[in-house]
Amino acid sequence: MHNPPLSFALALLIAATSAFAGEPAADARIRQVENNLLSRVALKENLGRPATLAQRMQEFGIPGVSIAVIDGGKIVWTRAYGVSDTVEKTPVTVDTIFQAGSISKPIAALGALRLTREGKLSLDDNVNAKLKTWRVPDNDFTKDQKVTLRRLMSHTAGLTVHGFPGYAVGSDIPSVVQVLDGQPPANTAPVRVDVIPGSTYRYSGGGYTVMQLLIADVSNESFESFMQSKVLDVLGMKSSSYAQNPPPTLTARRASAHRPGGERIPGKWHIYPEMAAAGLWTTPGDLARYLLYVEAAVRGEGGELLTPALAKELVTRQSPGQHGLGPSIEGADEFVRFGHGGVDEGFEANMIAYVARGQGVVIMANANVARMLFDEIKESVARAYEWPGYPIEPQLEAQPISRNLLERVRGKYQLSPETTGALVTRDGRLFLEIVDLGAVEVFAKSATELFAPAMGPITIQVVESEGKVTALKTSNGREYVKLSE
Repeated sequence: MHNPPLSFALALLIAATSAFAGEPAADARIRQVENNLLSRVALKENLGRPATLAQRMQEFGIPGVSIAVIDGGKIVWTRAYGVSDTVEKTPVTVDTIFQAGSISKPIAALGALRLTREGKLSLDDNVNAKLKTWRVPDNDFTKDQKVTLRRLMSHTAGLTVHGFPGYAVGSDIPSVVQVLDGQPPANTAPVRVDVIPGSTYRYSGGGYTVMQLLIADVSNESFESFMQSKVLDVLGMKSSSYAQNPPPTLTARRASAHRPGGERIPGKWHIYPEMAAAGLWTTPGDLARYLLYVEAAVRGEGGELLTPALAKELVTRQSPGQHGLGPSIEGADEFVRFGHGGVDEGFEANMIAYVARGQGVVIMANANVARMLFDEIKESVARAYEWPGYPIEPQLEAQPISRNLLERVRGKYQLSPETTGALVTRDGRLFLEIVDLGAVEVFAKSATELFAPAMGPITIQVVESEGKVTALKTSNGREYVKLSE
């Protein structure tokens, strides 16, 4: 059963702010960001009508949000909204730490790049030459092309396992080797090469778990210990830890994970032994320090972690694919941006920054289904701070979804041979839930056609037989078979 509406949480939408908040110009920019959110999709009568952050949090059922904004090459403000726990009703502050999900990956990549800078690793050597406690199993796909660090970081190593659901508090937790081999109590498949390394881009949390073990083997210490002293402390990320049981100074500041609508998950959060892929606890302010460090390194100020050459590789798309050495890359020329999104059970996060303009934003929330809200916040920041070349998506018009259609389409669907998803209804709205994607809202384009703006310009045709929905057929040629109600 869901908790009562989040009115109590939204009454606490007071934010702890940076020292800049007392400046009138800064206050005006903050209010502009908070009060001018435009939803990606609206009914005809609501097109063009801005909403406040508080309103959108309530509509999405998101208990808490924390934001850090970068401008002029520095963090200009941080604010937090709502509650970190809907049961205990603890307010979120800018010091509240959240699970970062896949944003763990680009931060972890800095650890491997530090070892590369020190000559202990190479971007293009076979990682099996350095792995000690486990090796990537060779097969026909690795006969001529090998799994390399560059390919691990850019998701081009040909490795399986997209993401990880984590483990409930109190359950058996596997070792990293058990995760890589898919052995109990691991809850994911073995991480294996099943296409020629370097031949294609395919997102792989499994690849980052290989990198996690590589860092531990080469540094001769635990991954979380190495990352703390050799990366996080160097970046000044004092509110961050890869440890799944963080130090006492951080433990008390953890937000709890929530399902959409505000229901806290049992145990408050999940545990991720796949730390490099999904296990970082942090704040938006700390992640902003990562973004600023990379920008400085590209300018030649990389210090202990990066040479200028490595920094430029980090923010360059590796072929084939969409990622650099850790972050995803978008835009071109002087408008190139780098960043990443993240989803853990009950948490979502997003960060983005220009490589050369000293502008960016980091957003974290303690509930799934925050992705569309993040897009709205990023666009509001882009308008307020006049980000050049940033793509502001036009609002799309939706049709009302009938109660009958909601009832008919909800249920589980086979999205791929290894992935299932579910269409679920909440308060008259429709959401698609997918592991490691979180939940995205689905709207009606017509009486039998759906679309999800967060998934791009894809439309979804409802397929029926004898009055029952049997499948969903997408405009890009895929068919998702319905498994159950």
